[in-house]
Amino acid sequence: MAGRDEPAGAPRDGPGPLLASGRAADVFDLGDGTVLRRYRDRRHDPGHEARVMTYIGERGVDVPRVLELSGDHDPATDIVMEKIDGITMLADLEQRPWMVVGHARRLARLQQEIGGIVAPDWMMSPGWTPRSDGDAAHVDRVVHLDLHPLNVIMSRRGPIVIDWTNATGGPPGFDAAMSYVIMATYEVDNPRDRLAQQVMVSTFRRAAGRRRVDAFLGAACDHRLADAFLTPGERVNVAALRARITRSG
Repeated sequence: MAGRDEPAGAPRDGPGPLLASGRAADVFDLGDGTVLRRYRDRRHDPGHEARVMTYIGERGVDVPRVLELSGDHDPATDIVMEKIDGITMLADLEQRPWMVVGHARRLARLQQEIGGIVAPDWMMSPGWTPRSDGDAAHVDRVVHLDLHPLNVIMSRRGPIVIDWTNATGGPPGFDAAMSYVIMATYEVDNPRDRLAQQVMVSTFRRAAGRRRVDAFLGAACDHRLADAFLTPGERVNVAALRARITRSG
């Protein structure tokens, strides 16, 4: 229902078949039970992301296991990790739309599990503290900042959270608000998808905690609008949501 990574399109040069191509990175099947996530520029820090994933995985949230890079890969752009067999939560919703309520609640539980982990000092972003509207939640917890149905793989062992590019330390309520904003402002094409979107976001908001989400909605919209990877349609939708929040506040 929302996300950075889209299904694989035109083939790109890489070490194996292209599995997915997103706005910032491509994922290739290495053919040995592992995949390579390769960023297209050097603005991202794969080493930091790999360290975050290892830290999170050691604390109970299921993430792909990160493997050591060989001499064939560039640490400035590449991460090698285990290949997870399964489909994304979004793909599962497209096949089984009646699961929308259950998946929304599952996503909220995942966000709460992530937000229960204390972020180490090396993971914190200095000077970055989202403004809340009366929320007094912890500000030193792990926040994913891109948690939505396309970044959860439904595997045999359970849901696996992927794409930790934006993860840092901050208030868990802000993370929940970011998920809400991403899902609520994603571009959809038809009435059926719009209805599913509305059910998804309203159920997620209830399950995550209305006050907890609403305290950070304005800040989440502002953070989202600063994202250079937004599509024009998403930018219009986020700006409209931000304007509604301002009017209601």
